[in-house]
Formats: sequence, C-alpha cells, structure tokens
Amino acid sequence: MAHVSQQLLDAVTAAITGLATTGTNVEQTRVYAREPVPALSVRLGERRQVSTHSNSVSNAEQDIHIDLYVAGRAEDLDNKMLQIDSEIHAALMADFSLGLSFVLDCDAQGLSEPDTANAGRAKAVATSTWRYRIRHSTTSLESP
Repeated sequence: MAHVSQQLLDAVTAAITGLATTGTNVEQTRVYAREPVPALSVRLGERRQVSTHSNSVSNAEQDIHIDLYVAGRAEDLDNKMLQIDSEIHAALMADFSLGLSFVLDCDAQGLSEPDTANAGRAKAVATSTWRYRIRHSTTSLESP
C-alpha cells in the first residue's frame, strides 16, 4: 500500500483532471511547463500531526496545493482564474473524501492572489490550497 499522502495526491489529481476549462492539462509536479495553458499543477504541502488516539491511530492534516496557470488578455486573467477555481471547488467537494477511507474531512483554504509579475506577460499563476484531515496507524504512514 502507498503512503497516505501519495494516495491523497493521486486522488486530487484524478478528481481535477478533465475539468471544463483545463481538461487534461494537469500535472502532479512542483514545476509545470506552463504550456499549453490553462493548466493545473498539483503538489504536496505540509503534513502536520494533530492527535493520537489510544496509541493506535493518528490524525493529521495534509495540505495539497493546486497551481492554476492562465494566459490571455490582462483584463481576462482574473475571470479565468475564478472560473477554474470554481471548477476545482465543485470537483473536490463532490466527495470530500475522494473515495479514500482514511480521509476524515476537507477544508478549502482559499486562492492566493494571482502572480502576474513572475508568470510573464499576459499570464498569471495562483495557488488553491486544500487541507485534508486524514487518519493513519501510529506505526505506519500507509492507509489502514
């Protein structure tokens, strides 16, 4: 069985692949080629231990970041970002557990301010962050 964080990363990637705006332009990587756009890049964030119960199971929080890449006319970038953000929200909240028995809950953490300075002319990138509460054995980081 795979690490719980990898299983969650895979499930998030699968859930947001095929959105109306970004289609299959989804990569599970920290660096996306940014072509073609619009595109998404899914990556792991911080995992924090929250609690341990009866010395047998641990609850943790795992952040997942989704970088949104768009291009076009400068006046259209915000609308494109918001459309993609809405599609991601609908896809991930359709089943907050993503079919994984170890996922206890999910909270959208929001969308960062779009960065146009580092994304290039008439391009922008923003990050949508999701916090998943997960449970695993105290002796293993694989799913129960």
